[in-house]
Amino acid sequence: MREKLGFLVCVWFLLCRFCSGRFVVEKNSLKLTSPESLKGVYECAIGNFGVPQYGGTLVGTVVYPKANQKACKGFDEVDFSFKSRPGGLPTFVLADRGDCYLTLKAWNAQNGGAAAILVADDKVEPLIIMDTPEEEHADAAYVQNITIPSALINKYLGNSIKKALSDGEMVNMNLDWTESLPHRDERVGYEIWTNSHDECRPKCDSQIEFVKNVKGAAQIFKI
Repeated sequence: MREKLGFLVCVWFLLCRFCSGRFVVEKNSLKLTSPESLKGVYECAIGNFGVPQYGGTLVGTVVYPKANQKACKGFDEVDFSFKSRPGGLPTFVLADRGDCYLTLKAWNAQNGGAAAILVADDKVEPLIIMDTPEEEHADAAYVQNITIPSALINKYLGNSIKKALSDGEMVNMNLDWTESLPHRDERVGYEIWTNSHDECRPKCDSQIEFVKNVKGAAQIFKI
């Protein structure tokens, strides 16, 4: 009995190590080109929603709104627009984490005219996955209509950008997705994790639908 228990514990330990080893936060880099005090390259976590520009870059200027700083309601309610002027750089909205889903923040920023959203973490911690809402909230209609890219930055960088903006400095940024490609030939790998029960409702339904839709193309291109 003791030998069987020891064997099961070893199997469980190995499985845990394997699972934890596969848990990867997808990241890209952002490059701050101004102000001088913040120039450099930083890591950020890619949102699991919206449209990251894999293989490309996006240049813009960062804005931290004076109201609705968590972006949990529409910016039209606070009479704020992020639409860039003709000839101007696209606007990246900086929002604080908390109080609502990350997807809702992105949706509100998009409707306000932003070209991308940066969410500043409210905790000192490693970067986490910006995922879609779970279960009953996963089928919210707006989630499928998010088209702007999103990224999570750490608390220190978020605070540094806020300080620069409060000092009247212009913060310009280059979001770079070229390094997030597993192969530097503009291909994107897609992994789907599922199980024999598939009881996660809307999210699993969307995965199954994706597999059905991509089957023909996968056979043609031998994915």
